Amino acid sequence: MRAVVALGSNLGDRRANLTWGLEALVSLGKIRPSPLVMESPDESRQGPDFLNTVALLEGTAPDPRRLLESLLGIELERGRDRNLGRNAPRTLDLDLIAVEGWTGSWSWPAPAGLRALGPRLELVLPHPRAGARAFVLEPLRALDPALVPWILPP
Repeated sequence: MRAVVALGSNLGDRRANLTWGLEALVSLGKIRPSPLVMESPDESRQGPDFLNTVALLEGTAPDPRRLLESLLGIELERGRDRNLGRNAPRTLDLDLIAVEGWTGSWSWPAPAGLRALGPRLELVLPHPRAGARAFVLEPLRALDPALVPWILPP
């Protein structure tokens, strides 16, 4: 499975958080990070600016839902506090942007280790706002322009 994952951080040592996130993604498969890391304002206006990038992940997860569960677990491991609200500042944000060959939306019961996030997890592919966000599009173009159509609506 090939997937585009967006990484962002706006708390603490942002660059170190992104590096840690990329290294954590290696546990899920082969990664190819974008050469572009960009700074962008916090859309919620609740915190400092973000550093953002993307990576192409070639992993073994047979289902995007399992991949999302793994990404959420990595965020929690790095100290993301989901109790602060949906758009609160964060040490590490990992968004599953697109998965080759997968489009649609899913909702399923949260596994035991992720129940703090709520009773159900939800996933929409491609990510519904990714195509309008320069901090996703520009690093993706720098990584591989052929991946950009994955995140644009049909």
